Amino acid sequence: MFIKEAMGVFWQTLKDTWEELYSLAIVNLVWLFSWALPIGLGSATRIRLVIILTGLISLGLFPITTAGVYYVAHRVAQGRTFHFSDFIEGIKLYWWRSLLWLLANMVVTGFLALNIWFYPNTFKGSWVVLVSGFWLAVLFFWLAIQLYFWPMLIQQEKPRLFMAWRNSAFLVLAGPFYAFFMVCFTLILGGLSLVLTLPFILVGMAIPAVLGNNAVIRLLVRFKIIQDPRPKPIHG
Repeated sequence: MFIKEAMGVFWQTLKDTWEELYSLAIVNLVWLFSWALPIGLGSATRIRLVIILTGLISLGLFPITTAGVYYVAHRVAQGRTFHFSDFIEGIKLYWWRSLLWLLANMVVTGFLALNIWFYPNTFKGSWVVLVSGFWLAVLFFWLAIQLYFWPMLIQQEKPRLFMAWRNSAFLVLAGPFYAFFMVCFTLILGGLSLVLTLPFILVGMAIPAVLGNNAVIRLLVRFKIIQDPRPKPIHG
């Protein structure tokens, strides 16, 4: 059943993205240039201090504008249209939370990556493979719940970060195969957009955001936590 729902989310995401392509492309372009332009300008100067400063600006703008993209994607996943002002509203509501989200991801991912590297390069024995495999599985699990994090944070009545991570983890554990398909879809769409370039420029961040929101809403409806924002019409 989860496989069927996962495929439904995938096709719904493509449909939503196509229907809102113009508006999504605008916010995606703002998202892209907000962090890519400072990097380009800093690299052009070849001055170390300028490169560091522009790099920090890009690092800060990336999560802030990502929050805005997920905010408008939430409206799209509910079957509603949006305006550029909604993108700005999302940034205003979640900008400081987005910075904490980025910081937490840097710390947790760095810690897990360090453990994955440390044991095989420090110890010998068959148990090292098990320990490294454990840390690798934890890393994959952490990255998987990030797909649900922003949709869950926006969906909650109180946008608490730890609650969003906890609820996202519960959703992954409640439907691991469903989550696996969502991760695969995200990687496929992201990989194709990077290879083809133009889709990355137009919907590189927007389409994963719509996918994540559709995935979370579908799960919450299935578990009867929320009502379907896009109920099927009754024929009769």
